[in-house]
Amino acid sequence: MRKLIPLLLAAAAAAHGSTLLTVNFSIPTQSGNPGDLLQFYGSLTNNTGSTVFINSDTFTFAIVGAADDSPFLLNAPISLPAFGSSGPFEFLQVLIPLGQPGGSYGGSLTVTGGATDTFQDILGSAAFQVTVNSQTPSVPEP
Repeated sequence: MRKLIPLLLAAAAAAHGSTLLTVNFSIPTQSGNPGDLLQFYGSLTNNTGSTVFINSDTFTFAIVGAADDSPFLLNAPISLPAFGSSGPFEFLQVLIPLGQPGGSYGGSLTVTGGATDTFQDILGSAAFQVTVNSQTPSVPEP
């Protein structure tokens, strides 16, 4: 049976034409000023007929060192039952660095896990974006 579970998960994903897990940011695009802390919340949905273990995550973000995924690691459930969901809960925090130029910066969060608490298969991912507001330098009064 243990050897059959990964095959069942893969078959379920193929039948849905999607990932094993839907990762959804509640508000995927946020904006702020340098120095602001942005909090990204989201939910997870198991698209399979079997329990899926949520074992870890990875993320990328265009502003190196500005994002922190520890909220995901602290808040994500250990597993999701067949077709179950969880959330919303905090996924990420982004601290916009002082002096960061205005513009849009993208990233993505990928959830890993699988049929047991040791699998590290990619279950699903979602994109997020931070728009840094342009700062007009202040001009001292004469």
